[in-house]
Amino acid sequence: MTSPIHQLSDRLLLLCMVVASILFLACSSCHAFTFQTTYSSCYAQPKSCMAKRPRQHRTSLHMSSDSLPSTSTTTSNIPSTIQATLPKTHDRTTAQQMVRQTLCPPNEERDRNTAGMEAYDNDSVAGRGQAITNNDPRSEYTYGEFPLGSFDLLVDRALDFVQDEDRTSTTMVDLGSGCGRLVFYAALTREGGEKGSSSSSPSHHESKSWNVHGVEIGTQLHSLAVNSLHRGVEQGWFEKSTTNDGSNSVKEQENHGSGTGSSSQTIAFHNGNALLVDDPYYEHANNNNIQSLLSQTNILFAYSTVWETNTLEPFQPELQAMILAPKWSTTLASLCSNGCVAVTTDRALNPEDGWRLVDRMDVENPSVWGSVGYISVLENPSVWGS
Repeated sequence: MTSPIHQLSDRLLLLCMVVASILFLACSSCHAFTFQTTYSSCYAQPKSCMAKRPRQHRTSLHMSSDSLPSTSTTTSNIPSTIQATLPKTHDRTTAQQMVRQTLCPPNEERDRNTAGMEAYDNDSVAGRGQAITNNDPRSEYTYGEFPLGSFDLLVDRALDFVQDEDRTSTTMVDLGSGCGRLVFYAALTREGGEKGSSSSSPSHHESKSWNVHGVEIGTQLHSLAVNSLHRGVEQGWFEKSTTNDGSNSVKEQENHGSGTGSSSQTIAFHNGNALLVDDPYYEHANNNNIQSLLSQTNILFAYSTVWETNTLEPFQPELQAMILAPKWSTTLASLCSNGCVAVTTDRALNPEDGWRLVDRMDVENPSVWGSVGYISVLENPSVWGS
């Protein structure tokens, strides 16, 4: 016969089991709700969620571009090329604050991510309704933010390979510049003037002025860069240029050259296609100024982590690197001049096109759990002596 104490113990144990079961079911429901909410959030705002995971995980969402939010950025009055000058440069810590707090603040990140999905919103060639898959060619156009500290490490190292000659300035191009984060930061820090304690010691390279250019094919991202440039003018960080009519305004150019001839520190943004072939998602009438700019470039930077790789040999064992597709490696080799130093991320330029890999660096990039920067110098035999 069971004693009353044992009966009470059994009842307490049964009660505990019931309570535990209720809590388990409640937690399971809460977890399912949380998962569904997160999934739905990713579905509605794909880039802001996917930016935190590497490209190969994007297939798990199986989204349709019909579900993407429409962008509301007004681009009708945005010039294809715009340029300003800088009254002075800043130390790196100060410049990072200027970029993060004013020029490209966190509260506008959703706008930047949405603008980066413009290619998915194109009805003409790609068509809305196509699923976003791992090998979707539109992935090349999505927006990502490369860490400013990692950018400094790679550009500092690239400077060691830039040929001095008799240059009075250094021309740098950020290819695929998005909303202009890296362009703003480089222009604010890279001229050889006053240097703060957070920057490296000035070298013979940094005694020259810098002309920093951003090239972006997306119209909406370019418009965000232009708006931020005007914001910087209002802050006094960029100076207004004098136009032909004598009025003061940010200098706006419509296919009138790259503006690299000025000896002062300049910043410029160009909206167009740097490649020599028509783009299936964007139409730009005249890209000669961009191609001319590339021929004058000393340092080329490209956040190429999701760019198309070589289909015949995507991975080259000798370099231990993924190789960029010919539309990038071959085209850039034909447009850039010998001696151009290129920095690419997670994909290297093809040595067969004349790009000699001179260094590689592991750098922090939380959005893809780290990146490898590849530094290559163009040594193209076909144009030697030209």
